Amino acid sequence: MSSGQAKCDASVQDNGFETRDFYLACFLRCTGYELLDLRAEGRRKVFVFRDRPSRRDDVLSFYGDGAMVPPLAFSTTVKDMKALLHNA
Repeated sequence: MSSGQAKCDASVQDNGFETRDFYLACFLRCTGYELLDLRAEGRRKVFVFRDRPSRRDDVLSFYGDGAMVPPLAFSTTVKDMKALLHNA
């Protein structure tokens, strides 16, 4: 994915990092990012996380297939985040 495409899916506002990418949000949550908000944007949801200085590298690692997270922890996080989407 090019950096131009990543900019369409994610943005930074007021010390928070926003993304519409569900699996990126799951990855960030699994690696310890604090979920600050889940807000509606039309029919879609926007995940808002507390930003970190390492966020750019973390996102590039995710999209570059260089990220390492425990598979079972990621699977559990995906289930939890889906439940959050359906109950929000």
